[in-house]
Order: sequence, then structure tokens, then C-alpha cells
Amino acid sequence: MPRYIDLSHKTKEVQLAAHTIGLDNKRPYQRHGKFFYRPYRNYFTTHGKGVYFSVWQGLCDKGYAKCRNGYNPGNIIFWLTRAGLDWLGQELGITIYDEED
Repeated sequence: MPRYIDLSHKTKEVQLAAHTIGLDNKRPYQRHGKFFYRPYRNYFTTHGKGVYFSVWQGLCDKGYAKCRNGYNPGNIIFWLTRAGLDWLGQELGITIYDEED
């Protein structure tokens, strides 16, 4: 099994969502031929401008993410909803648990 999931051919939405839950840094585990992942985080902070912000706004519009103001002026914190975790899991062919379960 590869050390990490190859995200290079995935959309920017999938890449950012995977990074948000640490999937670009930690590999899923395999059991009975299926892949599972338990996130150790679920947040992404970005400035209220630029390409990352627009991608995250699109994820929020689809119901896959939510946001709130960050601790520093102009920063926004995004996180994946349960629907977003399910969507990402379908895109990558893995089961993603909620980081709080």
C-alpha cells in the first residue's frame, strides 16, 4: 500500500479537503480489503481572498463545508461537514470517520 494517497490528479476541491483532514500527510488503514481513515484534524485557515477562498466558498455552497471568522483579522476557518466527509470518501474510495467519534 502506498504511504500516502496520490492526490495530484484530483481536483483542487478534493486536494484541499484531503489536506484539511490530514489525509495528505497520513495514510488510511486497510481492513478486509477496504480503506478507512480517522481524521486527526478538520480545519483549514485561509485569508478572505484568493483561490483557496473561492474553492472553499464552493464547498460551502454545496453543503460540504462550513466556515467562521478566524482569530486574526481577515482569516477564515473552514471545516468539512459530515456530508463533506462522505463526499470526500466517495471521491477517494475510502470510509472517513468523524474526527470527534
